[in-house]
Amino acid sequence: MKIVKRDEMRAIEQFAIDEVGISGAVLMEIAGNQVAEEIIRSYPDRSVPIVILIGSGNNGGDGFVIARRLSDAGYTPAPWLLVDPGKLKGDALVQYRIHTARELPLHSVEEGLAHLDAALASSDVIVDAMLGTGISGAVRAPFDHVIERVNGHAAHVYAVDLPSGLDCDTGRVENVAVRADETITFAFPKLGFFTQDGPSVIGRLAVKDISVPGTLADRIGMKLPELVTEQLAVQALPGRPEFGHKGTFGHALVIGGSRPFVGAPLYSAHAAYKTGAGLVTLAIPEGIYPAVAGQNQLALLRTLPEADGHFSGAGVEAELFEKVNAVAIGPGLGRFDGGEAFIEEIIRQLDGQPIIIDADGLHHVKGRLGLLARYDGPVILTPHPGEMANLTDRTVADIEADRVGVAKDFAEKYQVNLVLKGHRTIIATPERLWVNPHGNDALAKGGSGDVLTGMIAAFLAQGAEAAEAMQTAVYLHATAGERAACTHSHYGVTPGDVIEAAKGILKEMEEKK
Repeated sequence: MKIVKRDEMRAIEQFAIDEVGISGAVLMEIAGNQVAEEIIRSYPDRSVPIVILIGSGNNGGDGFVIARRLSDAGYTPAPWLLVDPGKLKGDALVQYRIHTARELPLHSVEEGLAHLDAALASSDVIVDAMLGTGISGAVRAPFDHVIERVNGHAAHVYAVDLPSGLDCDTGRVENVAVRADETITFAFPKLGFFTQDGPSVIGRLAVKDISVPGTLADRIGMKLPELVTEQLAVQALPGRPEFGHKGTFGHALVIGGSRPFVGAPLYSAHAAYKTGAGLVTLAIPEGIYPAVAGQNQLALLRTLPEADGHFSGAGVEAELFEKVNAVAIGPGLGRFDGGEAFIEEIIRQLDGQPIIIDADGLHHVKGRLGLLARYDGPVILTPHPGEMANLTDRTVADIEADRVGVAKDFAEKYQVNLVLKGHRTIIATPERLWVNPHGNDALAKGGSGDVLTGMIAAFLAQGAEAAEAMQTAVYLHATAGERAACTHSHYGVTPGDVIEAAKGILKEMEEKK
């Protein structure tokens, strides 16, 4: 499913009007009817008190349609027009005239905010059809006051297309925004749903068809980001030949660990094994072998020379990488003198196998990004916002303000693949972008990223292309966090719990594949 910005949605709708012949009034009728039908399904009692808040633009036009359709279905909604009717134009004006010609009830903000507040307080359902995608910057009166009142009541709030006050493109809330329980959007999800403040105000998201298919974006020539969905992840999941053996499913090598960080490479190795890799080798500094061996029951262990609790840089020979199908570098690696040269030597020894670089591997590779661009094989970097800030010499605030743009520019500039972790992870290749809408705070634990690295390595080892491995691993990791939180609480989930939950989700994906 494609994701759009404000101007992209407008261009697609205009193409549908001009080239396909679907009028704007028809699009508005379909959109409003979709919301009305959702309310009818959720609230079959026709006596439920419903307030519909209507603005001046197309979002307000949708509100008039919703009010009319609910009235036709036997409800008695209370629509409130929050602007002077003289400000209505286009299709919104058409819907207003239909509404008034039908002599349906219509309240005006001129009745006073106190009367509106009383109506909101007595309602069970509030429909936000005030500002839609047009808002950019601060919300002005009277909408800012109305939004504050909406957020102060306990009614179930439906946002039409997107919550009023949320910037469609950036996900920023400048001063105030409706905190929706459900957002019903049309044709495509909007980028602002997944960035900055967006996830905190949209509630449950539903994307409704209004006869504007995603193929129209392709016809216009738009290259749009896409959502990571279960369907996409299932399609990207590498197959399992019925008569395969361990060699069929690949050999993943994890290089990491140090005296302070013993657990990280273990999480990566165990995640790789439990998501399908046929063999996993864990290469660690020789001094931490006793601690790692005592906790390891799955991976083959290989030790390399150590200095002061870290890899010394010696012992990296070509035979380490023979018969290896994917290499993950960095979990628990730590920062040490000679780290850049150590990683460069690894890369020079490889023969085009896919590489994943994570954690402090990203710190050491910062000065070798040109080498990665020239590498004859897929390269995947998996930074969190702090690591991305370090890679780009920017602040974390800069990264979080434009996660999609930062990921896109970096992947294109260095010709690498990127998993920019965080709430709503971004996947970028030099050509394409995906946004992951799954996951929750249960994943906000040390070691969670190491699990994701192991999953990516496993799917690469099994033969997935870089984009496929990232899509499947990011989806699996996020939904495993959600599943584990249901069992262990959002507080109690550990990286090991995520690995275990992933096995059940993989079974479901396998059955669907």
